[in-house]
Amino acid sequence: MKTVLLVEDNRDVLVSTAYMLQDAGFDVVAAANSDQAQQVASVRADIGVVITDLNLREGMNGIELGMAMRDDGLKCPVIVMSGDAEPPEQGWLSWMTYLPKPFDRQALLAAISENRQAVVS
Repeated sequence: MKTVLLVEDNRDVLVSTAYMLQDAGFDVVAAANSDQAQQVASVRADIGVVITDLNLREGMNGIELGMAMRDDGLKCPVIVMSGDAEPPEQGWLSWMTYLPKPFDRQALLAAISENRQAVVS
């Protein structure tokens, strides 16, 4: 699970989150929207976890993106991050993990660690 697909449309959040992940030893592939993320996922078999913003400005939201990637055969865990205090009531799936923003390095790595052994069937 060394490669993380990071999907975030806010450049500052993307850069700071990517830095935290790289500093912890992860390879980070970044995407600014759901279309870019799906393109990356279609050609990268090494993605171990997807971390996506919930409220992406373009295309699908993070939940829809996770479901679309799963439908396309990507079976890794999906961590959905948002500034909302709680995950949305609609559309939330058991194989998704919620990470409230703002988060620090410890919370980010804990969310990944909790999903390290997750198997999505």
